[in-house]
Amino acid sequence: MFKDPIHWFPSLAFSNLLAILVLGSYLVDYIVPKAISSRTIGQVTSNRDKGSFFVIQAAGILAVIAAVGCRYLSWAVTPGWVQWEGLAVGVMGITFREWAVITLGRYFSRIVEIEPDHRLVTKGPYRWIRHPAYTGMILFDIGVALALGSWIGSFLAAALIGTATLYRISIEEWVLAESFGTEYEKYAHRTWRLFPGW
Repeated sequence: MFKDPIHWFPSLAFSNLLAILVLGSYLVDYIVPKAISSRTIGQVTSNRDKGSFFVIQAAGILAVIAAVGCRYLSWAVTPGWVQWEGLAVGVMGITFREWAVITLGRYFSRIVEIEPDHRLVTKGPYRWIRHPAYTGMILFDIGVALALGSWIGSFLAAALIGTATLYRISIEEWVLAESFGTEYEKYAHRTWRLFPGW
């Protein structure tokens, strides 16, 4: 029933690529915001996070535990080609997320906050999607879960990350609507929340 983790993946090359993706993504997601923040840091006037940062972090940890646990138990194991597709989705996810982070520039923050001269960013991926950094995060997490090789683990990871993200977005959109008023309402009307069509 149980398989050693070395046998979870289609090949040794795949396992190495997955390790590089996961470790590299966390490193990049740490370095890019730090580089942006070190250039320009505004004084925060309003922190209204309501614990959403910790909810996202907890959901991420639980998603990893669920995906690894289901794969360890060999629950609904995916074929190798699905794992390769999961790896590709993970790469697309982190790429899209970092594009969004770089586009936000100084206004990127891991907690929901408003700076004194805050501006509504509507360029780059924000032309079409209001929360592209979360879109990228969701794609990355689902991709990694699929790459680990369990349908059930992937579903649980998606449910955990999706629920936490919707909670975060509800707070963020409330703060943005309060801060930017009609400008944000018009922007929200012409864009999707996370994915095309939704």
